[in-house]
This record gives sequence, structure tokens and C-alpha cells, in this order.
Amino acid sequence: MTFDRRSSHWNLKYEQGLPSLEKPDPFFVSAFNQFVADQFPNGGTALDLAGGVGRHALWLAKRNWRVTVVDISEVAIHKLDQKALQLDLRLNLFALDATKYQFEPGHFDLIVMFYHFDRDICPRVLAALKPGGFLICKSSLSWDIYEGTNLTSTKPLEKSEILSMFPELRTVYHQERPVLDRGVVEYVGRKDGTSRRIVSKIPLTF
Repeated sequence: MTFDRRSSHWNLKYEQGLPSLEKPDPFFVSAFNQFVADQFPNGGTALDLAGGVGRHALWLAKRNWRVTVVDISEVAIHKLDQKALQLDLRLNLFALDATKYQFEPGHFDLIVMFYHFDRDICPRVLAALKPGGFLICKSSLSWDIYEGTNLTSTKPLEKSEILSMFPELRTVYHQERPVLDRGVVEYVGRKDGTSRRIVSKIPLTF
């Protein structure tokens, strides 16, 4: 799907309203509280890629995080800007495709990627994390019965593929499972210079 078609698709979706994408994903909240919160008690810098109307960005900003949001939908970014003003929260907002965002090396303590996984930007995502920083990711996964519609420029991840996409991160959580007619991968990695090892495969509580 081309950039213009994807942009138009999501603009229409956000104009119509997407209630399911207005509340923080339970996996995000659980992963943040279990792995990230104690490491950054005073907040830090975060990047939310394909952040939509800010379900995770606003949650983080309320907890003293300095958040940058990138999303392909101008409608979503406008709505997020208005919501942030209402809540007196400051966000850095960019209405553009994630591939066009200028990643600054070593800038973020946390990067969030939910249902937008572009293999081409993974090296830049890695470089943008500070040492000790975390990546929290949830994405569609090819499963035996997966027949979902592809709304991004890339195909859904294959089983265990995410582990090879971030070789510089220590995997602290990794879970893959079928959900209805598709698969889902949930992943937390940390950039701390140690060799990759899976600390937890136990489903988070959410």
C-alpha cells in the first residue's frame, strides 16, 4: 500500500473514531510497570512510533516523560495536539511516516512500537536508544491461519523473527500467541551491552 493510500486510510479511520486505540494497551502498561518504571523513577525521553491519538504518549507524559510522537495520520496528530493542550501536557508531534523521521542517535530512554513494524528502520531504532534504554513492541505475527489485511509497507513478522531484528538488545520479555485469526508478538528489549538472553516468557499480568 502506498504512502498516500495508507495516510488516507488512517485519516478516515481517526476521523470516524477508533475507541479501541484510545486507551493504553494492557501489555504496554504491564511491561512498563514491570521493567521500566523502577529504572526511570523521574521519567525520561520516549519515542512513540505510529502513536495514533496518543494512548501511550499521554499516559507517559502524565508520568513526567518527555514524549515524541510520530504518526502517518495528520488527523490523529491534530487530535492528539488538542488533547495534550486540554491536559496541559507537552508533546513533540510529527505527522509523517516513520521512515521519514530523523532518528537522533542515543536520544531516547524508551521507544514504543505498537502494530507498526518496519524492518527497514530497525537499525535506526536501535541507534536511537540510549544505553540502558528499553524497546516495548507489540505487532502482528504470521500464524498458521493468518489472513489479515496488510496496512503497512511490510508483511507481518514471522515467528521468532523479532529476536533477529534487534541483535543489540537483551530480550527481557518475549511472547508469541494466536489471537482470533492472526498472531501477536509482545516484546521488551533493553540496550545494555550484554548478550541476548530471555529473562521472562511468563505472560505479564494485565
